[in-house]
Amino acid sequence: MYRITFSPDKKICDISPALYGIFFEDINRAGDGGLYAEMLINRAFDDGVIPQGCTYHSKRRTITSPTGWESSFPCAETEGIYGWSALGNARMTLTDQNTLNRARKRALKVCFHGGAVVNHGFGGISVTAGGTYRFYLFAVSEKPVEITVSLQSATGKIYAQQSLTVEGDYTRYDCLLKSDSDENEAVLALHSDSEDTITIGFTSLFPTDTFHNRENGLRRDLAERLTALHPAFLRFPGGCVVEGFSKETAYRFEDTIGPVWERRPHWLLWGYNATGGLGFHEFLQFCEDAGIDAMYVFNCGMTCQARCPDYFDAELLEKMYQDAVHAILYASAPADTEWGGKRAANGHPEPFKCLKYLEIGNENYGEEYCRRYRYFYDRLKAQFPQYTYIATDHVEKNGLPVETVDDHYYSDPAFFAANHEMYSGFDRDGADIYVGEYAATIGCKNGTLYGALGEAAFLTGIEKVQDRVKMTSYAPLFNNPAYTAWEPDLIIFNNHASYGIPSYYMLEMFAKNRGSYVCGQQVMTDYDRRCGHGVFRYTFRGESVIAGSAEKNCQYFSHEADIRNGQLKVSFWDTCAQGEDQDHYDFVCEGGRSAVTHYIGWSREIICEGKCELSGDLAQVEIHTDRDEFEIKVNGVQIHKAVLKPLPHISAVCTVDGATGKRIVKIVNITEKEIRTELVSDRPIPDRGFMTTLTAGSLQAGNSFEDPQAVVPVSREVELTGGAVIVPARSVNILTFPA
Repeated sequence: MYRITFSPDKKICDISPALYGIFFEDINRAGDGGLYAEMLINRAFDDGVIPQGCTYHSKRRTITSPTGWESSFPCAETEGIYGWSALGNARMTLTDQNTLNRARKRALKVCFHGGAVVNHGFGGISVTAGGTYRFYLFAVSEKPVEITVSLQSATGKIYAQQSLTVEGDYTRYDCLLKSDSDENEAVLALHSDSEDTITIGFTSLFPTDTFHNRENGLRRDLAERLTALHPAFLRFPGGCVVEGFSKETAYRFEDTIGPVWERRPHWLLWGYNATGGLGFHEFLQFCEDAGIDAMYVFNCGMTCQARCPDYFDAELLEKMYQDAVHAILYASAPADTEWGGKRAANGHPEPFKCLKYLEIGNENYGEEYCRRYRYFYDRLKAQFPQYTYIATDHVEKNGLPVETVDDHYYSDPAFFAANHEMYSGFDRDGADIYVGEYAATIGCKNGTLYGALGEAAFLTGIEKVQDRVKMTSYAPLFNNPAYTAWEPDLIIFNNHASYGIPSYYMLEMFAKNRGSYVCGQQVMTDYDRRCGHGVFRYTFRGESVIAGSAEKNCQYFSHEADIRNGQLKVSFWDTCAQGEDQDHYDFVCEGGRSAVTHYIGWSREIICEGKCELSGDLAQVEIHTDRDEFEIKVNGVQIHKAVLKPLPHISAVCTVDGATGKRIVKIVNITEKEIRTELVSDRPIPDRGFMTTLTAGSLQAGNSFEDPQAVVPVSREVELTGGAVIVPARSVNILTFPA
């Protein structure tokens, strides 16, 4: 029996206008060459510079931070000038002498001799017939050198061309290039017959057609994909890039404002350099142009705790605090103040009114975070009480004041579907919740319908508690497949095209159909059991032991476990996967308390908690599992017995537009069968309704550059025969009907 009962006249809570937002992090080349419309890679010749404090390993092509975290480094300057090449007789070298300014680590010395130097862009430079492109460079030369600037094919076919003459000290030289053809794999070439040497300090190539026609603007098609989601806010700039992997790579606001050629480069822990062109000012400008709120995330004096963390001393901690203060003043202070004047000098005299949220750190936790959170929160709240402050951990458990807590979940679709009521039992008088990063990642890396179904089921539960869970944002946002560091991502792009994965269209559907309040409702559905399988892992006399097979449901474990370190730990239903694909259940007993926690992807779910006293050096542990059930005994005493949350066939939420009386029912069917679902209401159900459906013939279906519209919503009128609706298999649905 499947039934959705709802009471439009019974108001449960108002909707949260901020529930659906977006989150930008510079990952997968999301910034330069992505949302930021710069078309030249390594435009300032800084990409190959080893980050301060790091050690380069040429054989492994990696760098190691001062605390020992190792990362790929594919562009060391000892192995070439990244993104640039010399043609013909031209010769080019990098120099650290006579650079453009203190922010620039390198300049490019060129002697053309009738040849050319070429920039290959981000997988080629895409130009269109009739399109115009603004190029400029800063250069110095003792003698006049005439340079031809062209957009051309790899074989030398010219699409656009202009000339300029370099002479004297560093000067900016501009030209406008208008292409006469379409080409997605063009290059930018600088050619000269001169035998004299010039030094180039900075280059840039931008389309004139950007979002809102901003000169240092955003790529129009990608920005418009964001606005089509009807977001309430934008979280920026991360993500792990906020923390960095060393003191020197931590994000600093002051490096991201002013003329772009004076901004310091920022080596990201995702394996490439960011120019800072998409900086704090551009972030605020986009929010203002798009009519959405801004959420700024700043470093709180610590690096990424998952990457050999470093905790800043008192002096550097205070500098990071002042950096946050200056960012807030840059956004909000009048133009006749120091930081308001810097904003005005950048073309925005009036304060930005879009800044609303401030997040203290990113994915930070524990004692070190609590101390730093308090250091920032108390002082910022006193000086800037008008903003909403967000913590990255549940610091209220340590007695600290908190307004909003940022929870993150990366898991498989089943986790999201089974936990669709995760927040229903939370204390509504506690801190507000912001689910700042979530995505179905396991088993759906390419962005599948199955991932969208699991996420949609999760969101139906969140919509029911919008008086507690006030905001959400999917993560990450963008991916250029040529530079993939994380999958899936909401929007896939190359240098000329883009498409949304099924989750993109699911979120578009949810954000467009809000209503004004959540009404009373109840969902009756069947369930599928959520069955575990995998090995047992435990420690005996200091050695890690594995029992069973990862491919099978290993049902019984009995062994003496070593507890001389004061902790008893046994994993079961362990698939032996690692990192973001991990999937295991850990029974841990320590300090008189015990718990079973499911670790899956980068998410964890506490299954049960209780008491467990340990003594001696060994403990006899028995674990019996059967499909979705488990029982745990220690020294013959039952400690835990539990059944996993099942997977609902149907998940749903009902909201009402108070002004028009329109009823909105979001329905998710995660099964492989269509389901006839009764609709019961204390207002009459009409004979017909309007239904928008996202579905496909396979759970693994997705979109691609070849078929970007394979999985997109389809709208139609539907008959509600006998007060029931047919919900298609594997589908996300928005059903609406008038009062």
